[in-house]
Amino acid sequence: MSDGSHDRPLGPAPKIEAAAGRVLGPALRTGLSPFEDDLYTWTPEVAEELARRLDADPDESAGESMRSPVMQALHDQLEGAPRPVVLLAAELLYIQQLPLSTVTARLKRGRVRDVLSWTENPPEIPADLDEVLTERGPLTGGLGFNVQMREHLRWLCSFIIHWAELDSSVRDAALSDPWEFQRAARSTPGDWRAIRYSLQYLVWPGHFQPIVKHEHKTRIRDAFADLISGPSGIDELDIDQDLHRISEVLSAQLGQPVDWYRGSVANQWQRHRDDHSRRAWLVRPGRGGVGQAGQWVTQNRIALPASHLPRIPAHASRLEVSQAVEQGYPHLDYQARFQLTAELHTFLSRMSPQDVVATVADARLQLGTLTDDLGYVEDGGQQLERSVLWSEVTLDLDSLPSPLSELIGEPGTVVDLTDGLDALLSAMHPGSHSSESAIAEAPAAGAVPTLPAVTDELADGLHMPREELQEIVDTLQSRQQIVFYGPPGTGKTYLAQELARFLAGADDPSRVQLVQFHPSYAYEDFFEGYRPTLTESGQPGFALQAGPLRRQAARATSESGRDHPSFLIIDEMNRADLARVFGEMYFLLEYRDRTVLPQYSPDTSFRLPRNLFIIGTMNTADRSIAMVDAAIRRRFAFMELHPDTPPVAGVLRRHLEARDASTEPADLLEALNSEMDDSDRDLRIGPSYFMKDEATEPGGLEAIWRFDLLPLLEEHYYGRLTRAEVHERFGLAALRRKIGRA
Repeated sequence: MSDGSHDRPLGPAPKIEAAAGRVLGPALRTGLSPFEDDLYTWTPEVAEELARRLDADPDESAGESMRSPVMQALHDQLEGAPRPVVLLAAELLYIQQLPLSTVTARLKRGRVRDVLSWTENPPEIPADLDEVLTERGPLTGGLGFNVQMREHLRWLCSFIIHWAELDSSVRDAALSDPWEFQRAARSTPGDWRAIRYSLQYLVWPGHFQPIVKHEHKTRIRDAFADLISGPSGIDELDIDQDLHRISEVLSAQLGQPVDWYRGSVANQWQRHRDDHSRRAWLVRPGRGGVGQAGQWVTQNRIALPASHLPRIPAHASRLEVSQAVEQGYPHLDYQARFQLTAELHTFLSRMSPQDVVATVADARLQLGTLTDDLGYVEDGGQQLERSVLWSEVTLDLDSLPSPLSELIGEPGTVVDLTDGLDALLSAMHPGSHSSESAIAEAPAAGAVPTLPAVTDELADGLHMPREELQEIVDTLQSRQQIVFYGPPGTGKTYLAQELARFLAGADDPSRVQLVQFHPSYAYEDFFEGYRPTLTESGQPGFALQAGPLRRQAARATSESGRDHPSFLIIDEMNRADLARVFGEMYFLLEYRDRTVLPQYSPDTSFRLPRNLFIIGTMNTADRSIAMVDAAIRRRFAFMELHPDTPPVAGVLRRHLEARDASTEPADLLEALNSEMDDSDRDLRIGPSYFMKDEATEPGGLEAIWRFDLLPLLEEHYYGRLTRAEVHERFGLAALRRKIGRA
């Protein structure tokens, strides 16, 4: 960019962009003031003094003023400041306000002139720069550019200081290459994205778009990525370069610069986020906020008290929020700080525009849509505020369907209602029905899907009686959680998998997942926990990763899975410490309509989907089910698979007959099990050992006895029978003599 910025490619607001170049060109190259000749204001010394004053607490003892609280605080901080400091504050405010579409020309001009008046012989805003303030800006800044004004000016001071510290070659590269400028600006300490995005646009308007919300940049890029053969990456630089290329394509198609927030272009990317990626939230007034919810509806907003919270940016990480809470609320106990961190992080970073918002006002559930980003307001103490477009729809609290009725009862100031989103959207959708009837007619969220009946084909394939299989399915339908238990080789895992695949349907194999427990298995393996990973910088670190239960629950609630049954098979279930593995999931196994706050993500409520079925298997030869946690026994239906009883009894004989094979293995199995006393019932052998192809081949039975059965029986009878006695009683030759096939 040149000082006059005439060689820069311009964007959608040429007059505003030219005025920005008129200010920023000389300021970034020489530090000259755009408001007063021969005065250097954009220098690190002036910026450091302005930053020091902005960091100081304003005088709260001052009397009433016609100024807004933000402008009054700025006045108090600049009182007695040297002339260059006051002028720099006015110039930075001019840059901050110039591109906004949400601030009137009168207010923009009034704010800058007000700051200039705080010094002797105040200069006027240069005529050409003053005239441009009447132009409607291309940037939708939201509440943040009004109530975070001080934070934006503070970051601009940091940028000036950082800019001066850069090598002159780096500054020259940044003024001749937009992507180098982004790198320079991004490396400013204490990055504040919104004002940095605005500055990048004003310095390089032909390359950076007038968008100050990172989420919007990402959504726009993803919505139009097909125009550039797909996105190039997820880094900020990748997204900005993709947007530049998309802008060039769309501008050529439209014959004019792109307006991202109006017309068909806006409709296209705003629709790109469909209902299934939206969330829903209940926000209640904090302590002492009786009657505030009604005011929120009147004022189109929601708010959380934040009197002691240090200023932090929108979309702050949980760690940033936690550090701010620790700093501002040391008087609270650790559990209260933990809960406050979760609620503030949700309000700051997890709630997004277009999310559904609800609050309770006048004993009714009031519904609306989140429309804007974060802001700070002074209303009886500092508050965090977000804009909401409240609808005319209200719902009777006593008539809410499940799971909304349960979710509304969850404690906390901010509650995740996403499990009830379908019902809320149905109520808000315009139509001829009243909101109550619309929500009553909406599909029941989390309804248990009806499992298909067992077919003759399935029964024949499993060689099991259809009636017994149907009893298993009926039990699964009513209880949703069953355990197959019995001796080894009874086909517990095989039956669980085949039955689940049949019931889930063959079109999506991911609806059936298997996990095997073992003695070292833990909650972190099963539900979620921190695992070693590489960070974006390539350094080792830890990241929260979902386990099989959480992953399968997510599949069950996804758009493709929500209307179908999904299955999680837990093999060798009794080999793990079940109380340790399940943790707070114990509660959800009994109460599917309730939610819990998981220990590793306490700001995200979790509910077991009603379309997720769980089938466990337990080998009674390894560990008696009498040793299983009583809480698990209450939550699962236990169904025995034993060689002596249906549906396992007779499976091997039917299998052999279906293959026209000799039934000798079935005879031998019956003889083997008959040799075991009733006290050893859990040690009896299942048919699976003989359902391998090798069982009917020459020498096959001998190999099964030698390598599978005799070692197993020697272990079972260790201390009771010698090895020779085991072979004499259970050996193949002895059993063949018993059945008359020696």
